[in-house]
Amino acid sequence: MIKKYIKIKLFGSELMPKACSRMLMITGICALGFPTVSFAQNKDSLRVDTNKAYLNTIIDNWNSVKSRKFQLAGSSTIYGADVNTTPVADISNVMAGRLAGLYTIQSSGASGYDNATLGLRGQTPLIVVDGVIRSFTSFNPNDVKTITVIKDALSTAMFGLRSSNGVVYITTKDRAERKPFEISFSSQYGFLNNLKTPDFITGAAYARLYNEAQQNTNPGSAPFYDAATIAAYQNGTNNPFLQPNTNWYDLVYKKKSAQQRYNVDVAGNSKTYRYYVSLEHFNQDGNFITDDNNAYNTNNFYKRYSVRTNAQMDFNEDITVSLNIFGAIENNNGPGSIASPTPNLGASAIMGSIFATSPLAYAPRNPDGTYGGTAQITNNILANTISTGYIPVDTRTLSADVSLNYKLDDITKGLWAKGVLSINNYYQQYSGRTKTFAIYYPTTVAGTTTYTKSGADGTLQAGTATYSYNGQLKQTYVNFLLGYDKQTGKHEMNVLATYNNDNSLVSYIQLNQIYQNIGLTASYNYGKTYLAELAGVFAGYNRYAPENRWNFLPSLGLGWLLSNESWFKPGVVNYLKLKGTVGQTAWADPSSYYSYIQRYSLGAAGYVFGTSLGSVGGASESGVASNLQAEKALKYELGAEAAFLQNKLNVSVNYYNNRYSDLIRAAGNGYNSGIFGQTYPTENIGRTRYTGIEATINFANEKTNLFNYNVGLNVSLEKSKILSYDEQNLPYSWLYNQGSPVTAGRGYEAIGFYKTGENAANTATLQGYTPQPGDIKYKDLNGDGLINFLDAKQIGTDKPRIFFGLNFGFSYRNFDLSGLFQGILNREVQLNSLSMSAFNNSTGYVLDYTTENRWTPQNTETATLPRLTLGSNTNNTQTSNFWLRKANYLRLKNLEIGYSIPARLISKAKISKLRFFINSYNLFTVTQLDYFDPESLTTGFGNNRIINGGVTLKL
Repeated sequence: MIKKYIKIKLFGSELMPKACSRMLMITGICALGFPTVSFAQNKDSLRVDTNKAYLNTIIDNWNSVKSRKFQLAGSSTIYGADVNTTPVADISNVMAGRLAGLYTIQSSGASGYDNATLGLRGQTPLIVVDGVIRSFTSFNPNDVKTITVIKDALSTAMFGLRSSNGVVYITTKDRAERKPFEISFSSQYGFLNNLKTPDFITGAAYARLYNEAQQNTNPGSAPFYDAATIAAYQNGTNNPFLQPNTNWYDLVYKKKSAQQRYNVDVAGNSKTYRYYVSLEHFNQDGNFITDDNNAYNTNNFYKRYSVRTNAQMDFNEDITVSLNIFGAIENNNGPGSIASPTPNLGASAIMGSIFATSPLAYAPRNPDGTYGGTAQITNNILANTISTGYIPVDTRTLSADVSLNYKLDDITKGLWAKGVLSINNYYQQYSGRTKTFAIYYPTTVAGTTTYTKSGADGTLQAGTATYSYNGQLKQTYVNFLLGYDKQTGKHEMNVLATYNNDNSLVSYIQLNQIYQNIGLTASYNYGKTYLAELAGVFAGYNRYAPENRWNFLPSLGLGWLLSNESWFKPGVVNYLKLKGTVGQTAWADPSSYYSYIQRYSLGAAGYVFGTSLGSVGGASESGVASNLQAEKALKYELGAEAAFLQNKLNVSVNYYNNRYSDLIRAAGNGYNSGIFGQTYPTENIGRTRYTGIEATINFANEKTNLFNYNVGLNVSLEKSKILSYDEQNLPYSWLYNQGSPVTAGRGYEAIGFYKTGENAANTATLQGYTPQPGDIKYKDLNGDGLINFLDAKQIGTDKPRIFFGLNFGFSYRNFDLSGLFQGILNREVQLNSLSMSAFNNSTGYVLDYTTENRWTPQNTETATLPRLTLGSNTNNTQTSNFWLRKANYLRLKNLEIGYSIPARLISKAKISKLRFFINSYNLFTVTQLDYFDPESLTTGFGNNRIINGGVTLKL
């Protein structure tokens, strides 16, 4: 075989035609049949093998500065190596702290439901996998090639009426990395434990606190727990069945659980075809104990089996076809404590019972092993965990993408066409395999204890269950592209026209939703120094009225590569680029289901007719029609990129200003007249603004065989402001939302606690409530002597939110170490006031944080919590800044250490790589919140720390 090599200048556009880079942004599939790049020794050039292996994306083989030569848009990218160091189930959890502008919060550690919530410049971004919008991020992380966040108007233009929110763009592997044929195997095993285990108060301390709350609620009443009972708990002489003392959390919630991942992938690369195939099994134990006597698993475990095949083939010099197939089977499970659509609801019901039940309420089991309870409490927590059957949920996902690329040089050189068809199916159902249980509650008379049965012991029969549909998606996506690339001397032009149609059935009781885009982009550069790109798209959404269905969205980008000027003298600065984009984006609300059509419901009460007063059925309005249109955004972005010290130090800074208009909001902000007689419809009446700065700094040494290192920092500053919500004329300035941050809450301003002698006669109080000393006191903003909605104001900080990530990596010979610190500043959270209130259901749990430094007659000046009461205290549970907490934190999000066996020791066994590693997730956290994890807060399923180890073998 004779190989022909050509030399390509590092800063030349020949390396990757502009159309290819733009197509990658739009479709994620850049199958144009271009050559495969390999590094040459000459630092200023690359050698290219002109076999038919196409260039998928230069960014994987090129450093970050060089890959941005003609990119005007702002984006951030991470790679498969970053993803694979993080031992998590969901792809969303690998992104925290790694991508500038992307804000993540993981609010739950429940197995199978621990995905992170993503925010991008204040919006919820789209998830795009290999060029197609898909909602799932639960798949094999080893499949990931790159993850890029796309933020500005120019780069998201072709997403049409879904372009305003930005995009998290995931590409998957499609070929062998280094050899014509590669096979890899990896095996991992890890342990999970809670970052914050709740400290429940039990025994004598609980009894004393209960009596205190009882006296505060009903002064002078006889204490529920007498001195002898308290002494028995104190001395440990209590009868465990008649005077139980149970930490329900410790009883049913496991201190440690495990997870496993096994992966096999095969990849190839030749002149005429490329492929990547992977198989994965992931298994994560649940959070609860189980019973070996059961023939089935009642735990809330999560299992996943997935397969991916990506393949491309060149038919000839001009035609390339690609076929990507992905399939996954997911099995969630949960205890059958509640017949619910998802096992997580059953698991959550158990957690709710734990947080609502006194440790002294009843014994988990009676002396004979039967379940305990009381005449009033028959919902035994232990029985709910292990003796109510189970609820399996089965999810099936199948996706198939096929594309055909045709070079049309025979018509005119530089012309090409491409077609993409993607079919995606998702279906979820649950099976109710539940049963009942009986409890036996004790009654003691004259020293004799008898037990009374309540309920019935049910059984599970093989082959019987109740089945229910829980969700589905049928999506067909087509994309047709026509491109033309032309270069004459110093002039280079690229034009791309596209039409795509996304047709999805998201519910079997609704009509399909259809997004359509007709777009054109044109880019030009002169001497690879002066850059310009223009994009325009007509975008439509079928669920809006015909006159509002289509929108035109233009965008423009300009750039200047100063380091390519003849007068630029490289020294300390090796590379410098200035850029800017402006454009309009839009968001068509998918929840708007033909809202412009007035609908009616039959069977209303109707009216009476005739002398007999006979009733005649009628029809009533189902809400009020609203002629909505897409929300809009005008986005500006300015940026600069530079490289210093022979490209070792790379710096990027971007400023954005995004103005949103026509936001869909309910009119009147809750101050509407009730005379209207209907719920007020939503309208396009809101305007907001998001501004911010995003900066990245990366430093890496020259690659050597002995010692290598890299350090990177990304910082994002995000600020928002409500410009208008079309509010009514309100009597006081603090009632308006205008001028407040979008994320700010509204509530009362707490000014301490009521003191002895203060009451409704001499101080402002909550309307209808008689305060007692130790209750939270609120500021009467309007001075009318009442605390009501007219005194609610913005609560929370006006400071911009700052989030950041510091990643680092070192390698010495065969050892490697990498890690990530992630953090957030200026974040405030409103704690759940009920979760912060002991005995909020009169008999519930007591956690240490709910009573520490509470108000008592002996602690009136330094108290930080209100007095204890039984039941929900209307006054103390109001939304106010009293329950506002700073939730800043710094977390060692990820740390991995590995060792690769030297090649000389394994080469004879035909092994190219054998690596052992240990990694971790959420290893430690520094935060101002003493009792809570700063992300999951007071939720029942707190976030986990994961310690994981494994081995990777590559042939």
